[in-house]
Amino acid sequence: MNTKPPVAEPTLTQARSKFRNLRVEFPRSSHDEISDQTRIKRAVACIDSSMKGQVLLRHTKAVAEGLDLPLNIIHVMESASTDHGPSDPIQWQIKYQEAKDHLLRLANEEDQDSTIHDHFILNGIAGDEISRWANDHEGSLMAMTSRCGLPSGTMLHGYIGDTAQKLLEASNASLLLVPPDMPAPESVRYKRLMVPLDGSQRAESVLPVAMRIARKHNAELVLAHVVSEPEIVETGPHDKEAHDLMAHMLRYNEQNAHAYLDRLQSRLNNGTVTIRTIVENDGDPRERLIRLATAQDVDLILISAHGRTGMPNACCGNIARHLVTNTHIPLLMVRQQAGHKLDHPEISTDAFGRRIFSDWAH
Repeated sequence: MNTKPPVAEPTLTQARSKFRNLRVEFPRSSHDEISDQTRIKRAVACIDSSMKGQVLLRHTKAVAEGLDLPLNIIHVMESASTDHGPSDPIQWQIKYQEAKDHLLRLANEEDQDSTIHDHFILNGIAGDEISRWANDHEGSLMAMTSRCGLPSGTMLHGYIGDTAQKLLEASNASLLLVPPDMPAPESVRYKRLMVPLDGSQRAESVLPVAMRIARKHNAELVLAHVVSEPEIVETGPHDKEAHDLMAHMLRYNEQNAHAYLDRLQSRLNNGTVTIRTIVENDGDPRERLIRLATAQDVDLILISAHGRTGMPNACCGNIARHLVTNTHIPLLMVRQQAGHKLDHPEISTDAFGRRIFSDWAH
């Protein structure tokens, strides 16, 4: 396939054998502050040809303002994968001018305070080109609709678009995913943010980002944890010992979760952001977090791509992927940059206590 190189436009106008996974003991951190190791340098709105560009750009702008990031926009002139012959230069120029006009119109409508820094027009397959651009520009927060890459009008529950999926798998960029059916207010101001936590430092790494956005938007920050039901091997339907043991461990885990979130709240609470903690113990944590965000009228979910397990061969964890593909609320997935080690080897295991978490932890 013949493609032209990316075209950069100038700046715009601007233990018992009977059970397992039994208890959760959350770490007692020796750090007074939670450092921001995300190194997000810019926010990039990936605009396609749909009518959802305005909604996406407004959410990207809201996050960029919250983090004091320059805002860029990208559009990919899609090349059909079946093209084998040479490109028609006249047709290419027409498509290029249409893409340019589309971005300029969008920028002029949405960028009245000149916050857009640059815009770029790429040529090729959207997922490939955007992933390549993100990898070439380390520290980018890439924003797109969660169905980007699906045919227009397609709404598949439990799926994300091909472009979003490609970016998730082929880049290390943080992602802002906005559902395509979001309303389009004149401006986006977040009133309530939610951060799911599992006790790991990877999950906590989102907190500096969440605090900055919450402070800028004067929003409430909700710290949430869902206690999983311990998995116990029962000998029969009337195994009283197993039933009592499960009830005891649920109470134990819930108490630890409350203590953990209370410690985090105390560390973060400097009077500039209203912080609230919620511990739930009802159902699958993945679905429970979605229901909780809806019930709490959350405007933005912030989550680390990986939590306690941090599987190196997976682009994101179990809970993070479920939220990405199922939530109807804008979601900001923060990924750590290569070379950033969040677990501190100089702190002994005893300083944290036993760290045993449920299988549902992302």
